[in-house]
Amino acid sequence: MTERLPAAFAIDHGTASTTAALIAHVDGRARILAAAAQPAGAPLDPLLAGLVGDVRAVSPELLERMDDWPALERFESATRRPPSILVLGPTEAAVAALSWAAASSGWRISGRHAAEATQVVAICEALLDPDLETLLIGAADPSTVGERGQLADLLAMMAAALARRPDRPEVVLAGGAVEAADRFEGAALIFAPAASQRAEVGSDPLRDLLAGLASARTDARDPSALPDGRVALARATASLAALLDRRIELVDVGASAGTRILADANGILGQVVRVDAALAPREAISDDAVADQVLAWSTIRADPATLRDRVRNLVVAPWRDAAGDGARLRLAAGRAALERLDEGWRLPATPDGHPADYTADLLIVSGGAFDVAPAPAVSLALVDTLRRPGAMALAHDHARVLAPIGALADEEDRRRLLADLLEDALAPLGSAIVATGIHSGRHRGTLRLTTTDGASDQVELVAGGVQLLDLPPGLVATAELTTRDGAWLGVRSHHLAVEVAGGLGGLLVDTREIPLRLPDRPERRRDLLDAWQRPLWPGTEG
Repeated sequence: MTERLPAAFAIDHGTASTTAALIAHVDGRARILAAAAQPAGAPLDPLLAGLVGDVRAVSPELLERMDDWPALERFESATRRPPSILVLGPTEAAVAALSWAAASSGWRISGRHAAEATQVVAICEALLDPDLETLLIGAADPSTVGERGQLADLLAMMAAALARRPDRPEVVLAGGAVEAADRFEGAALIFAPAASQRAEVGSDPLRDLLAGLASARTDARDPSALPDGRVALARATASLAALLDRRIELVDVGASAGTRILADANGILGQVVRVDAALAPREAISDDAVADQVLAWSTIRADPATLRDRVRNLVVAPWRDAAGDGARLRLAAGRAALERLDEGWRLPATPDGHPADYTADLLIVSGGAFDVAPAPAVSLALVDTLRRPGAMALAHDHARVLAPIGALADEEDRRRLLADLLEDALAPLGSAIVATGIHSGRHRGTLRLTTTDGASDQVELVAGGVQLLDLPPGLVATAELTTRDGAWLGVRSHHLAVEVAGGLGGLLVDTREIPLRLPDRPERRRDLLDAWQRPLWPGTEG
């Protein structure tokens, strides 16, 4: 916010909904006065006028200079549908490595084919698909003897097929495929490094290049060219980590893709954007298996065909059916998306060879799947899917202001605004302790919770279960975990003490296995999930 205006709007244009927040200076610092959301594509001005009207109705003195509210400064970001890419390579191994780089950097893979599979018709049909935007072909660098013959045949086929297209897609040649650049006369060529075989979410030259191309491709589709929301979200996460000098992890589940970011004071440690981690991937419309991945987390009792239709409705109209069972189905979809974000979440080892550190002091969640569920249920969804031992604070980017703040070009401006808005922008869900190694028996262990105001409470730990302890927002406490056998909380010890913060969801203590093992039979799985979730959804029926 600049000094010339008393207030500003932070606006996040998503693929399913648009959110806006009214920010103004109150008592010397910026505060969020109101926030609201509406379906994407609806006129923006009525939403902004509604925010101004709400604040005027409650505290008109805060907006004495707001008569000309349309002229207020706006921080805007836009998340658009991911671009499509066709992945080709000489071997299945090469295609797998290329596909990982594309799928984890924000691309929707329209097809993946290896020359060794001799799928000539399928490859030609994919190349002639009018919706194809980018073509990625790669090989090892240098290409192996076994790859060269297959690569030559594949490139000849591709060049002939693309010559029949009046609107040729851009072609990314990776690794050894660069040697065949002269075959693509008249095409827009981009040279890229070979795909890594290690599939790590840290910095990788091909993934970084593809992420930049994905952002540029979506910007080219949008004449307004607002800053890319996913890029802005990563920038805001890094700024917040530097501001707080803490390791911060952020997961965002949107209608078109899911994002996961880990940052510390030195910058981004790992980042992934996956189209298949959307709230409801569009493949669910035609593929029952994709819909069933959502239903695997659902506790709703109905016939599978009806439930699959409801999942497909989430794809078509993600802002509808958000109450009652619809809220629980939406959170089940969020769990399935988080599970996908956790697949392949591998950080590189440290420069001195030590294993990667996956811990985070603060875990932030964002996205429509989490707006309609109670705070304890959201906390449980996070520890159900992003499983690792330790203690962490949990927060919710409820007004979706982090991406618009990340769209600010100046780092100091971002940090200054984040410092002011920290309490308003991040709704505290509470804290979670995930402790393994707690066994059934006479001496399962205890947890003593002592708040800074001197109050103390002690509970017996339940092996393989979930317990919710009351710890309201604003309180900080010390949680002392004592077991005879010794528990894993990042380190193995008989006595552990960690500091935890309160929130709307209190303190969640989880002593279940890592990874979480669930029954294969749908009925038993649903019953177990229901037993864990039911206490966290006040007033819901089975």
